[in-house]
Amino acid sequence: MRLPALPKLRAFCASFLPLAVVSSLSALSPASFSVRDYGATGRDIAADTAAIQKAIDACAEHGGGQVVVPAGSTFTIGTLVLRSHVDLHLERGALLQGSPHHGDFTRFALQPVDMGPTSPPPMGVVIYADKADDVAITGPGRIDGNEMAYVTKVGPYIYTCVDQRPFLVVLRQCTHVLLREVTLSNSAYWTLRLIGCDDANIDAIRIDGDLLMPNNDGIDIDWSSNVRIHDCNISTGDDCISLKTAPLSEGINRPCENVVISGCNLRSRSSGVVMGCDAAGPIRDVIVSDCVIKDSHRGVSVRLSLGGTIERVLFQNLVIETRIFDSMWWGRGEPIQVLALPWTQKTKLGVVRDIRFTNIICTSENGAMVYADEPGHIERVSFDHVAVRINRPAVFAGGEQDLRPNAKEGLPRIATNGFLVRHASGVTFKDCVVTWGPNPPEYFQHALQAQDSPGLSDSGLEGEAAHPGMPAKLIH
Repeated sequence: MRLPALPKLRAFCASFLPLAVVSSLSALSPASFSVRDYGATGRDIAADTAAIQKAIDACAEHGGGQVVVPAGSTFTIGTLVLRSHVDLHLERGALLQGSPHHGDFTRFALQPVDMGPTSPPPMGVVIYADKADDVAITGPGRIDGNEMAYVTKVGPYIYTCVDQRPFLVVLRQCTHVLLREVTLSNSAYWTLRLIGCDDANIDAIRIDGDLLMPNNDGIDIDWSSNVRIHDCNISTGDDCISLKTAPLSEGINRPCENVVISGCNLRSRSSGVVMGCDAAGPIRDVIVSDCVIKDSHRGVSVRLSLGGTIERVLFQNLVIETRIFDSMWWGRGEPIQVLALPWTQKTKLGVVRDIRFTNIICTSENGAMVYADEPGHIERVSFDHVAVRINRPAVFAGGEQDLRPNAKEGLPRIATNGFLVRHASGVTFKDCVVTWGPNPPEYFQHALQAQDSPGLSDSGLEGEAAHPGMPAKLIH
């Protein structure tokens, strides 16, 4: 027997219980609004979207509460707009699926970077909120992006898609945000984007993205502050977690700062955790800890391609396993990357500084790198108790480094070293080690190769070269 929604239960109780008891029930229990009570049937996209939106609006007008998508139900929807003090709660087995028709979406979000005439118009959004306070998406149910409706060709390593694909969840300039337990799956574009938000808690959610789907980032923290991401399981083709201050900011201008990422399991054909490359403003005061990154193209990455600043970042207590995938995906198996290269010839590049890597175990098909194309853009990067083991590539060829996006060569032939340091000042090593797997190819070379990097302190790095007779360290 299913209990009635709480407003009906209160009305039923009021018919025979004393007023004081009914008042106590109202005070102790949040209002609950079942989408079925507002006409959602699962049979029509427009009708179900309107019905669920009515439930959200009624909940907000009541002063807040929980909009419930019942267990076992499936609804295909256009855009839903969340409002302040509303918790969109999906019970176990409940499914909200984005429409297969882009024309059904009524709210839109801009691309992060203006790519000129090749940029598609704004993308639709399945779940949207703008300037909402105390907004939540919770429960063990699922929100699905219906990605295959936007795929035109299935390739062996990556899909080809139509120009316009919907974001799954976009929260814009919201405060006091909560996502807990919910599964976000098969997004056709970015899965969860926070842009200009403050005070967000992302707790124990699951993101099941297709490993062949381009641009299906897991979580994008864009111009947002005071964000906690913990105990999540994320698998995506594009970056699992990305911090950015994108140039097309929709008028938002605040730092991306005070971000803590912990206790997550991550898998990606791009980066597990990345900061930049679209950093037009400051990204700062970030901690990434106690995570496992496996079966990924890159592990953790700090990548500056625009005029912003990335500073005061701590990566600690990580296990990273990377390998090389098809070059359609950015990355070449780097477990750790700090990169500063201008996106275009007109770009005035900012600065990366005060980045620390502590207690990290890496197994990879490429080495770690700290790389700028000219001095003055990377300062004070430290490695403390970092172990890097490099194995021969199993499937795809190595011997390249991925410097995309930049105004010069994107995939230059550069040998694989345990650590490659170029045009960076104040790089230090303490209790670090490089080891090589069996049968290293010719392009596996030094434990450390450094060029034009003043203030380098390499005494805390141990390890042999990949081949006999080759110096362990080549510094010039």
